[in-house]
Amino acid sequence: MLALLVLVPFFAFSVWVSMGHGPLGFIDTALHGGWETQIFLDLAIAMVVASTVVRRDARKRGIASWPWMIAMFTLGSIGLLGYFVYRELPGVSRADDAA
Repeated sequence: MLALLVLVPFFAFSVWVSMGHGPLGFIDTALHGGWETQIFLDLAIAMVVASTVVRRDARKRGIASWPWMIAMFTLGSIGLLGYFVYRELPGVSRADDAA
């Protein structure tokens, strides 16, 4: 539920920013200078770590992880939050059920 509460406004904000700056507008900012590049690299490292967590969790639950990996590396946190919302939907395999 918390993931959904964060996902919806964050997705709306991301769409708004993308409409104003284009879907690749972050590249100019990320390469602008020291702190901008550091923040971009920090987020990239966090996404790699998060993808490992998602991959293991999805495998344990019997969920295909590849769509979520693509979503995470193209949409960032939106893909990550989407996975956490999806895995809690009714009918989606649970760790208890998979065991």
